[in-house]
Amino acid sequence: MKKYLPILLAIFVLAGCDRKTKEPETDPEITAATQVFLKVKGNTVFRYADGTTQLGYNDKRREFRAGNDDMSSYFILTCSELPVREGQEIRADLRWRSGSTVKTSNGLIFKVVGYESTGLIRLWCASDKTGAVVRILN
Repeated sequence: MKKYLPILLAIFVLAGCDRKTKEPETDPEITAATQVFLKVKGNTVFRYADGTTQLGYNDKRREFRAGNDDMSSYFILTCSELPVREGQEIRADLRWRSGSTVKTSNGLIFKVVGYESTGLIRLWCASDKTGAVVRILN
Protein backbone atom coordinates (compact mmCIF):
# COMPACT_ATOMS: atom_id res chain seq x y z
CA MET A 1 0.00 0.00 0.00
CA LYS A 2 2.86 2.40 0.79
CA LYS A 3 4.12 2.02 -2.75
CA TYR A 4 0.77 3.22 -4.20
CA LEU A 5 0.31 6.16 -1.82
CA PRO A 6 2.34 8.68 -3.92
CA ILE A 7 0.43 7.65 -7.05
CA LEU A 8 -2.94 8.02 -5.32
CA LEU A 9 -1.90 11.39 -3.90
CA ALA A 10 -0.86 12.59 -7.36
CA ILE A 11 -4.20 11.49 -8.84
CA PHE A 12 -6.16 13.40 -6.16
CA VAL A 13 -4.06 16.54 -6.67
CA LEU A 14 -4.43 16.45 -10.44
CA ALA A 15 -8.17 15.76 -10.21
CA GLY A 16 -8.55 18.81 -7.97
CA CYS A 17 -6.67 21.00 -10.45
CA ASP A 18 -9.07 20.09 -13.23
CA ARG A 19 -12.06 21.73 -11.56
CA LYS A 20 -13.20 25.00 -12.99
CA THR A 21 -14.14 27.75 -10.57
CA LYS A 22 -17.71 28.81 -11.10
CA GLU A 23 -18.11 32.50 -11.86
CA PRO A 24 -20.74 34.21 -9.70
CA GLU A 25 -24.00 34.64 -11.56
CA THR A 26 -25.22 38.03 -12.67
CA ASP A 27 -28.52 39.15 -11.20
CA PRO A 28 -31.19 38.26 -13.81
CA GLU A 29 -32.97 41.57 -13.19
CA ILE A 30 -29.85 43.42 -14.38
CA THR A 31 -29.41 41.31 -17.51
CA ALA A 32 -33.10 41.70 -18.43
CA ALA A 33 -33.39 45.45 -17.72
CA THR A 34 -34.28 47.67 -20.67
CA GLN A 35 -34.10 50.96 -18.78
CA VAL A 36 -31.67 52.67 -16.40
CA PHE A 37 -31.69 50.83 -13.10
CA LEU A 38 -29.63 50.41 -9.91
CA LYS A 39 -29.58 47.51 -7.49
CA VAL A 40 -27.28 47.61 -4.43
CA LYS A 41 -26.61 44.51 -2.34
CA GLY A 42 -29.66 42.85 -3.87
CA ASN A 43 -32.03 45.78 -3.21
CA THR A 44 -33.49 47.95 -5.96
CA VAL A 45 -32.65 51.56 -5.12
CA PHE A 46 -33.44 53.30 -8.41
CA ARG A 47 -35.56 52.55 -11.46
CA TYR A 48 -36.07 54.81 -14.48
CA ALA A 49 -39.64 56.05 -14.99
CA ASP A 50 -40.77 57.93 -18.10
CA GLY A 51 -41.78 61.50 -17.37
CA THR A 52 -40.32 61.72 -13.85
CA THR A 53 -36.66 60.80 -14.35
CA GLN A 54 -33.70 62.74 -15.70
CA LEU A 55 -30.57 61.14 -17.17
CA GLY A 56 -27.12 62.65 -17.56
CA TYR A 57 -23.84 61.53 -19.03
CA ASN A 58 -20.41 63.20 -19.01
CA ASP A 59 -17.97 61.64 -21.47
CA LYS A 60 -14.84 63.35 -20.07
CA ARG A 61 -15.59 62.29 -16.49
CA ARG A 62 -16.95 58.88 -17.57
CA GLU A 63 -19.89 59.66 -15.31
CA PHE A 64 -23.47 58.41 -15.56
CA ARG A 65 -26.25 60.19 -13.63
CA ALA A 66 -29.91 59.38 -13.11
CA GLY A 67 -32.42 60.95 -10.77
CA ASN A 68 -36.08 61.61 -10.27
CA ASP A 69 -37.37 65.15 -10.75
CA ASP A 70 -37.13 66.16 -7.08
CA MET A 71 -33.77 64.34 -6.59
CA SER A 72 -35.14 62.37 -3.64
CA SER A 73 -33.75 59.33 -5.43
CA TYR A 74 -30.68 59.37 -7.68
CA PHE A 75 -27.40 57.70 -8.47
CA ILE A 76 -24.07 58.75 -9.94
CA LEU A 77 -21.65 56.17 -11.30
CA THR A 78 -18.13 57.43 -12.08
CA CYS A 79 -16.04 54.92 -14.02
CA SER A 80 -12.26 54.61 -14.27
CA GLU A 81 -12.67 54.03 -18.00
CA LEU A 82 -15.56 54.09 -20.41
CA PRO A 83 -17.37 50.75 -20.71
CA VAL A 84 -17.09 49.80 -24.39
CA ARG A 85 -17.52 46.01 -24.68
CA GLU A 86 -18.97 42.98 -22.95
CA GLY A 87 -16.55 41.20 -20.65
CA GLN A 88 -14.61 44.39 -19.84
CA GLU A 89 -13.88 45.01 -16.16
CA ILE A 90 -13.79 48.55 -14.82
CA ARG A 91 -13.40 50.21 -11.43
CA ALA A 92 -16.12 52.64 -10.46
CA ASP A 93 -17.32 54.80 -7.61
CA LEU A 94 -21.03 54.86 -6.84
CA ARG A 95 -23.06 57.46 -4.95
CA TRP A 96 -26.81 57.13 -4.49
CA ARG A 97 -29.68 58.56 -2.52
CA SER A 98 -32.74 56.73 -1.46
CA GLY A 99 -35.05 58.62 0.87
CA SER A 100 -33.04 60.93 3.12
CA THR A 101 -29.78 58.95 3.09
CA VAL A 102 -26.87 59.47 0.68
CA LYS A 103 -24.54 56.48 0.43
CA THR A 104 -21.29 55.77 -1.40
CA SER A 105 -19.32 52.72 -2.46
CA ASN A 106 -15.88 53.39 -3.91
CA GLY A 107 -13.58 51.13 -5.87
CA LEU A 108 -16.20 48.64 -7.00
CA ILE A 109 -15.08 46.32 -9.80
CA PHE A 110 -17.84 45.99 -12.37
CA LYS A 111 -17.96 43.63 -15.30
CA VAL A 112 -19.77 44.76 -18.44
CA VAL A 113 -22.42 42.05 -18.83
CA GLY A 114 -24.37 43.77 -21.59
CA TYR A 115 -23.59 46.44 -24.18
CA GLU A 116 -26.15 47.55 -26.75
CA SER A 117 -25.80 49.78 -29.79
CA THR A 118 -28.54 51.99 -28.27
CA GLY A 119 -26.06 53.07 -25.57
CA LEU A 120 -27.56 50.89 -22.84
CA ILE A 121 -24.83 49.28 -20.71
CA ARG A 122 -25.34 46.63 -18.02
CA LEU A 123 -22.72 46.42 -15.26
CA TRP A 124 -22.41 43.84 -12.49
CA CYS A 125 -20.19 43.78 -9.38
CA ALA A 126 -20.41 40.20 -8.10
CA SER A 127 -18.46 40.81 -4.88
CA ASP A 128 -20.88 43.55 -3.77
CA LYS A 129 -24.04 42.14 -5.42
CA THR A 130 -24.47 45.53 -7.10
CA GLY A 131 -25.72 46.08 -10.61
CA ALA A 132 -26.21 49.21 -12.67
CA VAL A 133 -27.84 49.74 -16.02
CA VAL A 134 -26.71 53.05 -17.52
CA ARG A 135 -27.07 54.79 -20.84
CA ILE A 136 -24.59 56.74 -22.94
CA LEU A 137 -26.44 59.78 -24.20
CA ASN A 138 -25.55 61.29 -27.57
